[in-house]
Amino acid sequence: DYALLDSGAGRKLERFGPVTLIRPEARATWPPARSRADWDAAHAVFQPDGQEGGRWQQRRPLPPRWEMGYGALRFWVQASQSRQVGVFPENAVHWDWIVAQVQAGGRPLRVLNLFGYTGLATLAAAQAGAHVTHVDASKKVVAWARDNQALSGLADRPIRWIVEDALTYLRREQRRGARY
Repeated sequence: DYALLDSGAGRKLERFGPVTLIRPEARATWPPARSRADWDAAHAVFQPDGQEGGRWQQRRPLPPRWEMGYGALRFWVQASQSRQVGVFPENAVHWDWIVAQVQAGGRPLRVLNLFGYTGLATLAAAQAGAHVTHVDASKKVVAWARDNQALSGLADRPIRWIVEDALTYLRREQRRGARY
């Protein structure tokens, strides 16, 4: 449900499901290939504020959140103040690799996902049969990840959701002798 439509002039034009967004991309120093009309048709443009945040300038109505999919995984996407949307499509190759590793394991594997964000790597591992521990310090994104679990029909999969600093959690797991 994702497509990089164009990039250039310090920006990228992306389609996330039915929504088209323009986000900053400092490394895109070349001229855009698509027409100005294609860029002007985007639902929203992220305007950085010069610090770590910014705001979305809406050109067309933008839903508060919308559904996307990758394979059998379903997940929610939304425009956030950090310019992120809850998915890093470039990580799809990693989700595929995780699935292949879990399936090749020949037994139920225990997987630890640190800085788990909205849970797509966690869900890929769980869908493949792993017992997953998902750790992220943000209560908001862990709740988002749990919503993604339900949306993907994986509510019965063994996933532990931990809201905690990753290093603190790792130190405690090391003292316990936990292995993943």
